[in-house]
Amino acid sequence: NGGFFESDEWILENATTIQNIPAVIIQGRYDVVCPATSAWGLHKKLPRADFHIIQDAGHSMTEEGISAKLVEYTDKYSDL
Repeated sequence: NGGFFESDEWILENATTIQNIPAVIIQGRYDVVCPATSAWGLHKKLPRADFHIIQDAGHSMTEEGISAKLVEYTDKYSDL
């Protein structure tokens, strides 16, 4: 969309540079800003990343299911 990346696919093209860093992908099922296909595409590039679709959520990190999963992984990764 003419943003600050070199190409529209820049994140996916360069995802392998972080493939050895523990990661989680948290996606709201009803997210219309960033569709689930985008999260799935990233997960295909980072297959070791944990991947969660939050069934009753959209885009906001303040939604109950998303915030709970974010806190869970913040706690999980706090010892790294």
